[in-house]
Amino acid sequence: MEKDIEHEIINLFRQMDQSLKRAISKKVKDTGIYRSQHRLLMFLGKHPDCSQTELAEKMDISPAAVAVSLKKLEKGGYINRQSHAEDNRINHVEVTGKGQEAISVSIQYFKEVESAMLKDFSLEEMECLRNYLERIIQNGETYYQNLLRKPKE
Repeated sequence: MEKDIEHEIINLFRQMDQSLKRAISKKVKDTGIYRSQHRLLMFLGKHPDCSQTELAEKMDISPAAVAVSLKKLEKGGYINRQSHAEDNRINHVEVTGKGQEAISVSIQYFKEVESAMLKDFSLEEMECLRNYLERIIQNGETYYQNLLRKPKE
């Protein structure tokens, strides 16, 4: 019985994640930037001196996915990329004025979606939920780190 509720909770996380992604995708559809590109652009806004390699590592996505998204953002005029003076393999990414405007819109849209999803939750309920989620994330990270340390069978 305990395993059934564990499975149900994890499935609810997946459903919540899908619901969040669908809502954000619908909200940003008319901006010309995809949801994942908004996320990347917002990250760049907070970490302006980030290279493509660092971006992939910090966002936990493949360097190829970063390159494709950055190419689209650059083509749209949201970012500029410049090769490092000493190493052409390293690109530094800079958010343009148009990109900064898109970040402002993204922040507004994301806050709207977040508020809608947490509607009717009291502050106390949200604090409890945050604590539970932080514990789940920590448990998952500990489990993952243990998997990395295990010898392959």
